[in-house]
Amino acid sequence: MFWLLCSVAADAQVQRKVSGSVIDSLRDAVPGADVIMIADKDTLNTVTDSRGRFAFAGITADNISLLIMRVGFKPYSMAYAYQEDQINLILYPIMLHLESNLLDEVVIKGRDKPIRIKRDTIEFNASFYQIYENDRVEDLLRQLPGVEVDANGNAFTMGKPLVKLRVNGEDFFTNNVKDFIRQLPANIIDKLQIINDYGDEANFTGMKTGESQKMLNLVTKAGQNNGTFGNASASGGTDHRYGLQGNGNLWQGSKQIGLSSNSNNTSNDAGINTNAGAGLNYRDKLSNGVTASAVYNYAYIKNLSKQLNSIETITPGGTISNKSESNSRSTDNNNTINFNIQSVADKSYFQASLGGSMVKRTRLAKTDSRQTGLIRQDLLSDNLSNLETPNLNGNFVWARSMEKPGRSMSGGITFSTGINQLEEKLGNQISYYNRNNNTLLKDSVVNRLVETENRSNNVTADFRYSEPLRASQDSAVKKNIDFAYFFSFNKTRNSLYTRVNNNIGNNKVVDSLSSLYSSSFLLHRFAVSYRYQSKRLNYNLGVTAQPSQLTGQYKGNDMKIDHVELNVSPIINLSYAFSDWDNLSFVYSGVSTAPDFYQLQPVPNISNLQNVIIGNPNLKSSFTHAGTLSYQHTGENTGATLMLGLNGSVVEDQVVSNVVLVKDTLNSLKQQTYFENANGVYQFGSVYSYSLPFDHNKFNAELRGTWDYINMVSFANHVLNTNRNINYSQTFKLRMNQRRVTLSGAAMYNYSSNRYSIAQYSLRNVETWQFNINERTNIGKSWVVIADISKRINSGYELKVANPLLMNFTVEKTLLKNRQATMMLQAYDLLNQGNNLVRSISDNSITDSQYNQITRYFLLTFTYRLQKFGNR
Repeated sequence: MFWLLCSVAADAQVQRKVSGSVIDSLRDAVPGADVIMIADKDTLNTVTDSRGRFAFAGITADNISLLIMRVGFKPYSMAYAYQEDQINLILYPIMLHLESNLLDEVVIKGRDKPIRIKRDTIEFNASFYQIYENDRVEDLLRQLPGVEVDANGNAFTMGKPLVKLRVNGEDFFTNNVKDFIRQLPANIIDKLQIINDYGDEANFTGMKTGESQKMLNLVTKAGQNNGTFGNASASGGTDHRYGLQGNGNLWQGSKQIGLSSNSNNTSNDAGINTNAGAGLNYRDKLSNGVTASAVYNYAYIKNLSKQLNSIETITPGGTISNKSESNSRSTDNNNTINFNIQSVADKSYFQASLGGSMVKRTRLAKTDSRQTGLIRQDLLSDNLSNLETPNLNGNFVWARSMEKPGRSMSGGITFSTGINQLEEKLGNQISYYNRNNNTLLKDSVVNRLVETENRSNNVTADFRYSEPLRASQDSAVKKNIDFAYFFSFNKTRNSLYTRVNNNIGNNKVVDSLSSLYSSSFLLHRFAVSYRYQSKRLNYNLGVTAQPSQLTGQYKGNDMKIDHVELNVSPIINLSYAFSDWDNLSFVYSGVSTAPDFYQLQPVPNISNLQNVIIGNPNLKSSFTHAGTLSYQHTGENTGATLMLGLNGSVVEDQVVSNVVLVKDTLNSLKQQTYFENANGVYQFGSVYSYSLPFDHNKFNAELRGTWDYINMVSFANHVLNTNRNINYSQTFKLRMNQRRVTLSGAAMYNYSSNRYSIAQYSLRNVETWQFNINERTNIGKSWVVIADISKRINSGYELKVANPLLMNFTVEKTLLKNRQATMMLQAYDLLNQGNNLVRSISDNSITDSQYNQITRYFLLTFTYRLQKFGNR
């Protein structure tokens, strides 16, 4: 009886369990964290495993407290209570936030891994790469495999732009990559992480759908997560070149204040550019977990441009060649402002923003165009245009993790409203010729005033719910079923009034060239999917249904447009990590797109009298199926890296052009462009990069390239025309990193081929070879000499172009005792051979364009740099 009573009493004491996991701000596991649990008078402790997991058993108390500590992170403490009859308490992942404490310097010589792959993240160890005293993060990025930084500071990885910046997993000033990779010093960076980002809402709930964007996260060294930095510079040079620039930034954790201003005419964009701008941004924590920010930017751009164009248009009846020269002058005034507030807590997240912009543009252009071939005409045109585009936008996002671990819901709404007002004064003189003997038949002068106003209102909303399924014996495995609903409504109202000067100078509205048109596009998206997460394998499989409705109506016309469609497509998002150095992923997406208003509007657009555009109100929306397969591998100790991407897409009901030749009043021909829906548009291609460092990264070889096959569809005189476009590029780079000398060389080959079905035996191929050599030598403690030489060989362009040899040289001297100032002399394009040549493909036309630039000049720049991070 005694032992029986003891066993009953023991059963009355409920034995409970608690388990959970610890993650950082990037949602990566935190191993080795100390976890202390206090339950009544009992204290237990454990350490998180390699997956960041922990568990306690044998708990008899109804309430417990947890204390979690890890070097480099802020301590976490929280009290929890068991529900009545609850045995097993599974906690939502606990997030630790970075905390840096500056200690006395200790030098540890070890061998860290150069590159790691973590699910959606590639992490580069900055210590593996060569940097000098005044190098910026931009210089560090240029050494990473698969990463390119162009002359304007725009960064790309595997051909995709890096669009967002964070530091230590937190928002950083304006989050603009280009602005801050040129300001932040490279020597404060410990790790660089390139992340496939699906947005803050997806990061919080775990429901990642759609196409990701590339984000750059910089992890600073200990004690370098706050500071003051900025610089001021003044430049002057030949050909009236000048530049003034200044910025200052205060970074105290969550408190961030930034100022910037600039004025220069040294931009290497097309034409001759004068730029000026100013910006102000502020970010601070309002309370625990709540952060607010405000950003304002102003930009002024003046452009003087001379452009040569050669357009070849393929038709069943023959080829139309158009050679034109245009001179333009434009000024832009852009204002943008944005306010944002965000709250992140353990179980809730919300973000709200409100922004606006105003763009004013004035442009005067004169064009001399001469058509030969199937049509023989000359066109002299003057175009004076004024554009204003005010815009207001905002959004609100809310997410919540429920009491049951893994259960979450989120929702959001986004709106935008804008007006596009354009006034054009068009003066045209057309000369008609006899195509057989080139004799002038007639001159026609037409002066018109075209006023266009486009009002657009857009509202989107979404709701997501995730329900966890039965827990697996492996706590690292999570299974959820996700439900999602997306709603989008776009309303557009377009008014077009065309006036023609009569004989006595009065403007008269031309009814046949004027209209008042409104359209709307309504889209619903319903989705259900199964989501599986484990240490190695992660996938999301499901189905989505997208019903849509496109409506339109014209004032004074009883005809109404009403198209209803339903598209069903799968949801596929798969990734598998073979190890910390190998990862394979596949993503599929399906997107429905409505036609633009100018493609729907059946009123002639006469801005170009040699090619009048007339819309088609019966167009349907198109649907794009797209898939991307990616593989990434890095050598565990060597840093050798292979990145491979395969992509493809198929478009249903693509909106394509139909260029028709019609007779004019002189029985000559002119072009008119209509629009139709067509199938047969598809694309597939690849991008790859293989990087091999050797001799402790003192030398590096990289092979990278792309290959694309694009099948485009159009119509010419109602005849189906396919254009098989092949693009191939290959680059081989060698780089030497020594203590005082850096030398790199590259050989690049690009090939582009176009074959039209209506002109099968006429290939339009372009080939370019380019060879680059870049050298940097540090002389003593204060001198730097840089040489940049490139040779380009062109073939296949319609325009006459040279094969330029570009030679740029820089000499830089560090000044002042604390080495915070530099004087730099730069010599650009010493041989004056630079040119700007571009080829573009549009339906059945190939366009070669060349712009004027001042490429040869000398520039002397003085820069004073202020930077203090931590106590350095």
